[in-house]
Amino acid sequence: MFYKLRVSLIKIYLILEEKMEYWDIEDFIEEVKFMLTEYDEMTKEIILDWEKKFREWIDKKSGSKYIKYKSEEEIYIQVKDENIMYDIALRYHNAYRKKTFDDYWKNLKIVM
Repeated sequence: MFYKLRVSLIKIYLILEEKMEYWDIEDFIEEVKFMLTEYDEMTKEIILDWEKKFREWIDKKSGSKYIKYKSEEEIYIQVKDENIMYDIALRYHNAYRKKTFDDYWKNLKIVM
């Protein structure tokens, strides 16, 4: 029984892996920045600050299986779908309103 459960979990994992998509880091960042502009409170300076800190966050997560380095300039992020970018922007906006930036960066995930 344990073997069958393990095989089933492996199959589920492989199916999920196949449905993931890769985004170039620059395109990913630009998409989130665009979504941040939809919120009136998000000024250019606030959005650029998010970008700077997000790049630092990516550097710290370089060992993650969801971040692929082809070269120093060519970085890809593996995500389930595009909704993660909306979620990242929404959570940052909420963190801005509540002034909970430390929690935002501590709990940030690119896979939901």
